[in-house]
Amino acid sequence: MKKLVTLLIVSILCINSYSQSTPSKNAESKSPFLIEKGNTTIKFGSFVRFVTFADFDGVVPNYDFISSTMSAPNQWDKQSRLSMDASGTRLNMKAVQKLEGFGDIEFFVEADFRGTGDALRLRHAYISFKGLTVGQSWSFMTDFLANAPTIDVQGVSSRTFFRTPLIGYKGSFNDKLSYGISLDFPIIKITATSATRVVNQRYPDIPLFLMYKGKRAHLKLAGVLRAIDYGVNSTEKVETLLGAGVQISGSIKLTDKFMLVSQGIYGKGVARYINDLAALNLDLVPSSVSTSLQTLPMYSLSLGARADLSKKLYGTANFSVAALANKKDYYLPAEYYKGNYFSASLFWTGVKNLTIAGEYLHGYRLNMNDTHGTANRVQLMFMYSW
Repeated sequence: MKKLVTLLIVSILCINSYSQSTPSKNAESKSPFLIEKGNTTIKFGSFVRFVTFADFDGVVPNYDFISSTMSAPNQWDKQSRLSMDASGTRLNMKAVQKLEGFGDIEFFVEADFRGTGDALRLRHAYISFKGLTVGQSWSFMTDFLANAPTIDVQGVSSRTFFRTPLIGYKGSFNDKLSYGISLDFPIIKITATSATRVVNQRYPDIPLFLMYKGKRAHLKLAGVLRAIDYGVNSTEKVETLLGAGVQISGSIKLTDKFMLVSQGIYGKGVARYINDLAALNLDLVPSSVSTSLQTLPMYSLSLGARADLSKKLYGTANFSVAALANKKDYYLPAEYYKGNYFSASLFWTGVKNLTIAGEYLHGYRLNMNDTHGTANRVQLMFMYSW
């Protein structure tokens, strides 16, 4: 890791020295983090992000407010805590090379400090060319336009929010209608039994989407197909179960200063694509009638809003639910059944490059046996970007 950090710093210094030795006519008016030479443009970006928060009347044991990970029922020794964190600080570099007659090749790398022990962690690393993306980037099921901003990085419990190694293609029919399909590296979380085991996966996830985007609204229809492997100890064979899900998400700007957003997902074996369920081992679970594993029906739904109170002040609110569709197929008393998430946030951007925000979060977890837990959080964020 020290070698990686050193290499990054040396690269920045060398490129910066090179750019200074070949100044352009408008060098004085350009950002010191933007380098242009011939057909190549390199831009460095970053922000420092500091968040302090306090949990009360229940604790979510993570930097991200993931309701499914709280205690249910609440435990006396996990009722409150104070935390401060700057690991969400990010560094990135984007390079674009213009090829005459072929278009642009884009290279993007981004890291933050949210690895184990605040170590540098890779977020993005991909190459994009003529609609083709190869590397690590956002899942094609992700729809940022369908979520109102929060300080909480993970966001509402219902959204699809993860990066993954992939090979994908995005195209468009016209300036309003686009589509995409990809092959994603499969990451599976399974509740194994004494008769079954977790095995290496052999098939990629296949998400695809169709999106309409107009001036005041957008609508995205997406789906994902999964083939999930698990091992059977008695036969020493690998079995495969299919999972599939559909997603509808969108936004509408009711006025110039008020917008609504929403997203819903339904499927079987698609826990990875629902924020709160992705934290648990729910892609495959024990069958209620045999010793094998099964996929469960599950769903999520969210509704959010953003109101621009002035040019430098805006507020957002979100409510979402993520749940298994029924209890009859998988009943273990202390296991997760349903969770709710609520956020209310206020953002101020009164100083250039600086954002100050405050937020209240409430989470609720309900188990299969109807025991439940709650948690609350208030947090304050300072973020400076360049």
